[in-house]
Amino acid sequence: MPLVLLGVNHKQAGLELREKLSFMDKEIPRVLEYFLQDDSIRECFILSTCNRTELYTICKGNEALLARFEGYFREVKKQPLENPLPRVLYIREEEEAVRHLFAVACGLDSMVLGETQILGQIKEAYHQCRETGAMGSYLHGLCQKALATGKKVHTLTTLGQHPVSFGYAAVAVAKHLFQSLQNHTLMVIGTGEMAKLTLQNLFVMGAQEVIVVSRHPERAAALAARFQGKALNYTCLTDGLARADVVICATQAPHFIINVERLERLRRPQKEQPLLLIDLAVPRNVDPAVATLEGVYLYNLDDLQYIINENLKIRENEAAKAGSIIDEQVREFSRWYRRQRAIPIITALRRKSEQIRQAKLEQFGVAALSPREQQLVDKLTRSLTDTLLKEPLLAIKDLCLQDDYTTSEKYARQIFRLEQEQLAEGEGVE
Repeated sequence: MPLVLLGVNHKQAGLELREKLSFMDKEIPRVLEYFLQDDSIRECFILSTCNRTELYTICKGNEALLARFEGYFREVKKQPLENPLPRVLYIREEEEAVRHLFAVACGLDSMVLGETQILGQIKEAYHQCRETGAMGSYLHGLCQKALATGKKVHTLTTLGQHPVSFGYAAVAVAKHLFQSLQNHTLMVIGTGEMAKLTLQNLFVMGAQEVIVVSRHPERAAALAARFQGKALNYTCLTDGLARADVVICATQAPHFIINVERLERLRRPQKEQPLLLIDLAVPRNVDPAVATLEGVYLYNLDDLQYIINENLKIRENEAAKAGSIIDEQVREFSRWYRRQRAIPIITALRRKSEQIRQAKLEQFGVAALSPREQQLVDKLTRSLTDTLLKEPLLAIKDLCLQDDYTTSEKYARQIFRLEQEQLAEGEGVE
């Protein structure tokens, strides 16, 4: 049975459709049971995140899998799917499916190139599917190799080490100036989402004090409480500026709220620490002229975007290195995966040879020999059998690496007179 991937992600479908085609963690066992009820599906692994829903299976064909996938959402979840799903779904088989999962694990297929969160999501999905018994040795091996590939890429490359969001770009700037925010005061002006995210990213640098300034006291108090900080009314902005070392500006004010005159009045000339201003607002909150003041460092959205773009270039270069690692890992897994095709015939051949050996021992009356003689005869016949099988078994393992293995298996079955029933009994994975 081949490996088949059926999936949808952020590249093919919008958020509304991805929501309809997603699986909640608590429903995964039921979903796996639904798919495994189909006799054509032997193993199943599901990866469902906000950006993708992917179903990896060991199954006989694509058409039945596609129909069952669509049927689950239409019939079980009662989702109103207006358009035919094949338009947004992608199907990958065998090596293409392997390569896709490895790329996903490395963050090469994510919205943010090189992000590492997906690796943890794959690990959680793997453990959940394995606990339900839906995964056999094939998909177990696939997931293990995917996780190992993701770790290897992030160890041998710097793919995920260069910030590509405004929040992390702000952290990079702050680290360049301060290394750490211990013994420093962090102030945010505004309580919007971008302000919150940037504050959260900077807070982990160890800020000693957090000040939140807003025209809305309730919002300021709620945000300050999350960081054990202090809320100030907008009328007290000057007090906050006098104490702050890092200031995040993200208000909807139509004019500059920080200008040269204000800073010249508030900044003590003898204060040695620099002042970092991060202006995330459109229109801008900070007059660009303040950057001419000694010890004042101003970064606006364009500046941060430049940092992000430069880091994206670095990530793209690292992605090329990651691609080479993935190619190597895909080859290793494909070799292992193809070798598993030989296991049923090898197991059946070993079973048949053992049956012949036992029959011959009985035919020649070995039972009449002494225990010591029986032991020697058993050892001798086992050695002969293993020696005779060694070269044929190695040949079968090599043959299974070829694309036309089905033909080779047919001839091997005829040569050794192995019945289909024996092969079925011998199925397994090393």
